[in-house]
Amino acid sequence: MDRVLERADQVERGWDVEDVHDLRVALRRCRTMADALTEVDSRPGWRKLKKCSRELFHALGGLRDAQVMKDWVRRLGPAGDPVRRVMLRHLSGQERSGRAEAERALGRFDRKAWRKLARKLEPRARFFPPDSVVFQRLALAKLNVAVELYGRARKSRSMLAWHRLRIGVKRFRYTVDNFLPQRAQLWSADLKRAQDLLGEVHDLDVLRGTIRRQTAELDPSITAGWRARIETERKTRLDEFVSKVTGPESLWLVWRAGFPWSHSLMGAPVRERRTA
Repeated sequence: MDRVLERADQVERGWDVEDVHDLRVALRRCRTMADALTEVDSRPGWRKLKKCSRELFHALGGLRDAQVMKDWVRRLGPAGDPVRRVMLRHLSGQERSGRAEAERALGRFDRKAWRKLARKLEPRARFFPPDSVVFQRLALAKLNVAVELYGRARKSRSMLAWHRLRIGVKRFRYTVDNFLPQRAQLWSADLKRAQDLLGEVHDLDVLRGTIRRQTAELDPSITAGWRARIETERKTRLDEFVSKVTGPESLWLVWRAGFPWSHSLMGAPVRERRTA
């Protein structure tokens, strides 16, 4: 929570792309920790943290999305390409409006209330020590949900199913990173890569839909090359992810093996696993 305040001051100095990203990451870490701690401490402070940060977090998300999409367009299309020109113009407009909204949200962000809340929550956050069985059970439940979502994504192969899997993997990763430092030390690189791959698949899905809407007046032959490049990039990332979670070296198996009693939850219904 202290880092959020530091990053907020840094962003205000110039709204640099990396500073915006760092502030959003700091907010996300606070929010994901609050989500997990709410499950073991029902008092309202964690919900207050989510409420205090919601507007700024989502406003920064809109700005960050436009910046990420601009980067993808520059990577996929050569200078002078008509689709690239249309998309950069559209995304630059989104970036300007996103920054204006983020500036308003940052101006309304109550830093005094945030500091007060940080002092109140710190001792409660330390009630369960890192790597405790409470957090191990919580992480395993999230891992099992992610495995189920993966099965559904492989079966349906829809954009929505892969998006839901991305969220499931993200929740498992953040629980490990925030509360299980011994496992995070071993798994961090693989968790980050898995989330990055699914995140880029989602970016490409969003980009494909945006191009379809923004270039409707262009000749379809012009956009066909973009659709092919996007599909190639998307398939490369999905293939890499699938290769990491299948076979005898599957990351699902590696991560489950990190919880010695994982077999006791693997066959239980989702509701029971979440309760555990």
